[in-house]
Amino acid sequence: MTKTSLFCGIPARWFVPLIACVYLILSAANHSVDAQEVTLREEPSIVVTGEEVPSAYGAPPGLSRSRFSNTVQAYVLPPWSFFFGELFEGQGFRHGPPDYLFTQEIEMGLPYRFNVAAESQFERFNGGGGAQTVSLEARWALADWNKIPLNPTLFAEYKFGVGTIRHEEVPAPPPGGGGEEEEEEEGGPPKVPDAYEVRLLLAQDFFERVEWAMNWFFEKENTGDRGREWGFSQAALTPVLLPNERLKVGIEMEYKNVTTKDTRGDAVNSFVLGPTVAWKPTASTRLDISPLFGCTDDSPVADVFVAFSWLFGGERGEAEAPVSSRFRYLSKVSRADKDSDKEMKQVAPPPCPEWYGDREWNVNLWGTYAFTNTEFAPNPSLVDIVQSTSEGGAVLGTYDHYIGGDHAWGGGGDIKYFFCRYVGLGVEGFALDASKPGFDIFEDPTVPIFVHRRINHDHTIGSVLGTLTLRYPIPCTRLAPYTWAGVGAIFGGGERDIVHTQGPPDAFAVHAETDHFGSETKVVGQFGAGLEVRFSRHIGWTNDLSFGVIDGPQNNFGMFRSGLNFAF
Repeated sequence: MTKTSLFCGIPARWFVPLIACVYLILSAANHSVDAQEVTLREEPSIVVTGEEVPSAYGAPPGLSRSRFSNTVQAYVLPPWSFFFGELFEGQGFRHGPPDYLFTQEIEMGLPYRFNVAAESQFERFNGGGGAQTVSLEARWALADWNKIPLNPTLFAEYKFGVGTIRHEEVPAPPPGGGGEEEEEEEGGPPKVPDAYEVRLLLAQDFFERVEWAMNWFFEKENTGDRGREWGFSQAALTPVLLPNERLKVGIEMEYKNVTTKDTRGDAVNSFVLGPTVAWKPTASTRLDISPLFGCTDDSPVADVFVAFSWLFGGERGEAEAPVSSRFRYLSKVSRADKDSDKEMKQVAPPPCPEWYGDREWNVNLWGTYAFTNTEFAPNPSLVDIVQSTSEGGAVLGTYDHYIGGDHAWGGGGDIKYFFCRYVGLGVEGFALDASKPGFDIFEDPTVPIFVHRRINHDHTIGSVLGTLTLRYPIPCTRLAPYTWAGVGAIFGGGERDIVHTQGPPDAFAVHAETDHFGSETKVVGQFGAGLEVRFSRHIGWTNDLSFGVIDGPQNNFGMFRSGLNFAF
C-alpha cells in the first residue's frame, strides 16, 4: 500500500513541515495582539458590566472554552467555570464497516491557569459496542493571555482501558484479506491498553477577526502492541454573525502518524481536512460540526464530528475584560461629573443566592449504564470448549463472571441526609437489565449422543448500599462537585456454565456434561465522583462516574449515572 499519495499535487509526507512553516511565518509576521488599555476622557467615568460569557485571563471568549473546535483544544477555562461536552465522531473507511465514537467530557477551571478534566469514550463498531476508555486530564497555561506569543499551554492525559479493541487504528484490509476473524473468534478481542498522552496547545487571535489554535500531540500505549501516535490538529475560525458571535465558520485539519512495535518503519499516515461551523444557540451553549475528508490512502474517506458543549460558572472568577475590542460587549455606559480620578469602575455584583442548604434531604432518581471490567466469552466453538476441557484447560479464558456481557442498562435511586453543608449519609439501590451468554453440552459416545446448544441467561441484577457523600457547593454558582463511596450487597448475577469431561482428550470420544450454577449474592463496594447543577433551590441535575468492586477484578464494573435530585 502506498503511503505517500498526492493531495493537490503535493506528496503527503510534506504536509507536516509545509503547514507548520506556513503558520510559523504567519505568526511571525503578525505581532502578538497586546491587551488593550482603556483610555478615558477627562470628564466621564465608564461603568462596564461585563459580557455574556466569561473570559479566561484576558483571552477572547472563543478561546476560553477548553475545546476550540472538534479536534483542537486551546488555552484554559476561567477559574471555577465548568465545561461539558458531548462529541460524536463517525469514520467511513474504504473497506469494512464504519466506526462510531461517543465521547463525554467535563472540565473545571482552577486558579493560576490550571484545568482538570475527566472523559469517557464509547464505541459502536460492526454490530458491537461498549465503553472503551476513561481518562483523567490536566492542563496549565504558561502565562496570562498575550504575555507570551501563541499563548502556549501544556496538556497531559492518562487513559484507562476499560473495554476491548473493536477497531484498530490501521485501515481495514480488503474483503478476503486474511484469517484474522478466525483468530479473534478463538482467542477473543484484546483489552484496550492504558495509554498516556501529552500535548502542546497553541492559540492566537489575529487582526481581531480570526481565531486560530493548533495542537501537537504524542500518545503511547503502555501494553499490547505498544502503539505510538503523534501528529497535529489545527483550526481557524472567523465570526459571521455579530454581535455576540453566534455563528463562526472556518477550516479544520488533523494529521496522525501511527505505528506499533512491529511497524515502526512503516507508519500509517492519516490526514483529514474540511470546513467547520460553530453555532451558539444561547450564550453558554455551542454546536460544532466538522465534516473532514481524507487526503491520503491511509485516511478514512470521511471523518465527521458533531459536538455539543455547555460552558457555565466562573462569572465572578475574573474582572478583566477580554483583550480584543471585538469581544467587548458594553451593556451600560454612564457619565459622572467627577473631575478627580479617571478610572474604569466595575458594577457591584448582587448578593449570591443560596442553592444548597446546610441541612437538607436529597431524593435522587437516575438512569444508569454499567460496563464490565473484562469482556465475556468471545463466542468460541462449542466443540472447542469440549476439546480444550478434555485437554485440561477451558478455551473460555478470562471473562466477566458476575454481570455478564459487556454492558447493561438500568436505573436506581438514593436518599441522603446532609447534616452539614458538605457531608451526607444515605441509602442507594439500583437494578440492571443484564444478559449473559452460556451453553448446554451433553455428550455420551456410547449411545451416541452429542447435544450442544447456546443458551442465554437473562437476569436482573440488584444492589443496596449504604453511602457517604462529600460535596462542595461552589460559592455564587449552582454547581456542587461531589465524591461518594458505599458498601452493600449485590444479587441476581454470577451464573456459570462449566463442562466436566471423562475420557480421552478427544472432543468426539469423551463423555461431557454441563453443570449450571445460578445467581449468587456478593458484597460490593462502590466509589465515584460527579457534579450536581441546581436549576432551582429544590431541583438539581446530577451526573457521575463510579466503579464497583465485587470479589476480584474479573467481576468489577463501571457505572455512569444521570438523573434528577430533589432537595427538601
